[in-house]
Amino acid sequence: MGYKHPKSKPEVAPKPTKCAGCGKEASTKCSGCENSPEYQSGDSRDVFYCSKDCQKKHWPTHKDRCKAMQQRKKLLRCAQLLKKAFLAFREVLFDLHLTGITLRKGTLYLNQNALLSFDRSKRFPFPDDLTSNVEHKEAALTNNQCTTAMALLGPLTRKLLKEVCSKVQVADVDIKDEPFQTQLVPGANMGGCPHTLLVVRLPKGEEKWVIDTTGSQFGFREVMVPYKKYLTEKASRLATPLTGYDAGVTKDLDEFVLNPGLTYHPQQRVNLATDRRAREHFALFIDTCVVDDFLNGSDDDMKTKSEVFIRDLKVHLRKFSG
Repeated sequence: MGYKHPKSKPEVAPKPTKCAGCGKEASTKCSGCENSPEYQSGDSRDVFYCSKDCQKKHWPTHKDRCKAMQQRKKLLRCAQLLKKAFLAFREVLFDLHLTGITLRKGTLYLNQNALLSFDRSKRFPFPDDLTSNVEHKEAALTNNQCTTAMALLGPLTRKLLKEVCSKVQVADVDIKDEPFQTQLVPGANMGGCPHTLLVVRLPKGEEKWVIDTTGSQFGFREVMVPYKKYLTEKASRLATPLTGYDAGVTKDLDEFVLNPGLTYHPQQRVNLATDRRAREHFALFIDTCVVDDFLNGSDDDMKTKSEVFIRDLKVHLRKFSG
């Protein structure tokens, strides 16, 4: 494959550095691989050139690394969009009757109306007046939602990643050393329960990444982390083996309806039915509004596309009538 000059305008670096082609002073970056995420320390440094001509001549040497960095960038874009999509789903179609959000001694307490806690059949906007802290809001939106996210985001994940990665798997891990725990009150203490996430392998190499769309419930900010780093810093161990990821938007609900303990009460059945309709409404948008090349383009292009996507998704979700 021949050299293709990046379409986006080169950025001017704040401090000149050496040209990767000739060693002269340079101040413009390769826009194809700039801002790629780091897998190992220092392995994603930006590459600079003194001129377009020098960049073109250096392309045969640089192209393999550039393409690998672009794959990382696409994977990060996917992870960020998945998280934003799930947060949008929860923000617009929230189902907890919260009355307060308070952080005390390392635990974020989500207080809910005890009389309405069993009724999850209503859908309404998240009560923004309860907190101005973004981390606390995201923790409330993702609390005990990892299984839901794995199912709901299945079709969107596969659409986005089909040209990016060679393998997508799902696993449960035991979390350790989280910045805080999130506890629904009244509600069962979910501390110690396994946490579900994705493990993605990029082609042509041994890179394995974790995509954690609901790590906000533990105070985790990064949505994509190298696999070994995640296991070292955030998880104590794998609680289940890695398995193939083929979930549909209602996969977990299809299993729940077969469990007598989750359907013995009429309200439980109503809750599940409403949840199913809400997820199918989300899936309708994904089926019609996500194109194959969504992750392509410059960083500015992707920022704009993501903003429009989330805006339109929220508009679509507000049309849901549960």
